Amino acid sequence: MRTRCWNGWVCCMRLEEKRADDGAAALANEQLQKFLYAASHDLQEPLRAIVAYAQLMERHLAGDAVAQEYLPFIMSGANRMKELLQNILIYAHAGCSQKRKAISLEVPLARALLKLAPAIEANNGRITRHSLPEVVADEAEIALVFENLLRNSLQFRSTAAPEISIAAEQGSDECVVTLRDNGLGIDPQFREEVLLPFKRLHGKDLSGTGLGLAICEKIIRAHEGCIWLESDGLHGAAVHFTLPS
Repeated sequence: MRTRCWNGWVCCMRLEEKRADDGAAALANEQLQKFLYAASHDLQEPLRAIVAYAQLMERHLAGDAVAQEYLPFIMSGANRMKELLQNILIYAHAGCSQKRKAISLEVPLARALLKLAPAIEANNGRITRHSLPEVVADEAEIALVFENLLRNSLQFRSTAAPEISIAAEQGSDECVVTLRDNGLGIDPQFREEVLLPFKRLHGKDLSGTGLGLAICEKIIRAHEGCIWLESDGLHGAAVHFTLPS
């Protein structure tokens, strides 16, 4: 009897320690999200001032060759910082919504395609859509997942026109969604790293903040799903993610 009581006491202690660790991790994550939101929000005000005064200088120094040479670099840097701050705000909020219900995946995909229609047309992209099932999810957040994945496929395209297919396999309690493209692909050794915030594999030659896939990963994880990539680094890439159904 004493042994059983002792083992039970140890199990209870370990359970309490795990709960404390989980609570501390949740609190730290909440504090980090609040910090990211506040920092990115507050930094936009001085950034707007930089852009405004750079534009004023560009107009007033129209005849100054040196100013006209350097001011575009200021504007370019400021616009890149603006995009980065906006994406940090999105990342801070990603996965926080609790407005989940049964929806057809066709709806968030349609929202993403509508938003990216100009970019798809500009890149002569071809989108193949297969029948998509219902899932339990937040429509706006899954639309953001589709938007980021499609944007990546358009941005990291090969010399050929982008060809992107979206399909899903329905299981008993979840579905697996797959977005496949013919772009630059990803070196297999970086398949996990590329999901980390600010991880960029193609250098500064291609635009982007390195947060697109991280936003997707955060949203899918909050939906109790998982996301992973497949690529040989030569013939495009496939992104898979799961959602409860």
